[in-house]
Amino acid sequence: MRIKSFNTATLVLCFSHALLLGCGGGGEGEDLNPPQSGNLPLGAYAGTLTGSTSDDFLALALPGGEFWSIYGYDTGSVFYVDGFVQGSGTSNRSTFTTHDSRDFGFVPALHLGMIASYDIAARTINGTSTYDGQTIRFSGGPISGSLYRYEDSALLTTVSGHWDAMSTEGRMVSVNITNSGTLTLSDGGCTGSGTIRNQNNGGNVFIINVTFGGFPCAMPNQTATGIAVAYPLSTGQTQMIAAVTNSARTVGIAVFGIR
Repeated sequence: MRIKSFNTATLVLCFSHALLLGCGGGGEGEDLNPPQSGNLPLGAYAGTLTGSTSDDFLALALPGGEFWSIYGYDTGSVFYVDGFVQGSGTSNRSTFTTHDSRDFGFVPALHLGMIASYDIAARTINGTSTYDGQTIRFSGGPISGSLYRYEDSALLTTVSGHWDAMSTEGRMVSVNITNSGTLTLSDGGCTGSGTIRNQNNGGNVFIINVTFGGFPCAMPNQTATGIAVAYPLSTGQTQMIAAVTNSARTVGIAVFGIR
């Protein structure tokens, strides 16, 4: 059963030794990091999907081979999230192949396969992802004009306070984050609490741990882990996107909001 009628395809976006849910990248024409031999450079990427019910994707490459990618549609002032893909992969020079990747727009999450080619110098990616008998094509590269910079430090002051967010379950979620990194959330029926902190190896990304209450939570009485990013919009507001999965990686939820 799907959480929503969204098409995954996006897993496609991030490979190589790094990734994350991304919503931004350096300014147009700017390299987020110097090229790495055989690996997709760390940072944010974006592009389009063909064969998917979602049009756009955002992705962030992180150290260690893990990736998170968000898919949905970008209005120019806000990115509306339909779902996300999380997993890892290996690269052989200019080819990246995923393993252990899952699309959390479905319950339970679907296993995905992907093969992609990338150009380190141009920072472009192209390829196909397959799941449940379907093939989705993707194409992307640096995020032109984005105000997000992976090289910047992830500051709790950017996300602390109150957020009115929307979840990929279609529910409004109230999120509160303290200056010390304590996190609480409620969607009117489900509650959760946990922590949000900088990732240990740097980069403009937060690590989240949330323990949910009982039913009707999608992950009742379970602890979920994941990531979050926050970045300024051209409107002067800030967007936050967060995604978490349970330990079995069978269920995942993403939330997004602006303020």
